[in-house]
Amino acid sequence: MKLTCMMIVAVLFLTAWTFATADDSSNGLENLFPKAHHEMKNPEASKLNERCLDAGEICDFFFPTCCGYCILLFCA
Repeated sequence: MKLTCMMIVAVLFLTAWTFATADDSSNGLENLFPKAHHEMKNPEASKLNERCLDAGEICDFFFPTCCGYCILLFCA
């Protein structure tokens, strides 16, 4: 009986917490689209446009962009 009451209280608390911390639901999905639209306006913001370097190409030790590892300034 105590476990049932605790479960009911927990569910009510989590439901109230969800409604109290939720954003304004009148806009719904409209808030998600400006973020995606902003990334389309700035294609450099997307990490999918970055090309990794093949093995044997020169890489930067501090900011490696190799497909594998950067060893002694060369991609491995």
